Amino acid sequence: SGVFVAIGLEPQNQMFASMVRLDPAGYIVAGEDCKTNLAGVYVAGDTRTKKVRQLVTAAADGAVAATEAAQYCATM
Repeated sequence: SGVFVAIGLEPQNQMFASMVRLDPAGYIVAGEDCKTNLAGVYVAGDTRTKKVRQLVTAAADGAVAATEAAQYCATM
């Protein structure tokens, strides 16, 4: 048996609403590639749309977003 503790599921993304698209719940819309609707802007962790919100998935998002951003910068 075990316990998984989660503290809060209410995103605080309204400050970004004029820049990137938010879903109805307030999460920043981005796919598994962490790309937003704004070219060159990526989102990682629990702030983006996703099914699983755990530390390990947030860390993985960081790696994906960093890789995607580096590739984007390399094309500039």
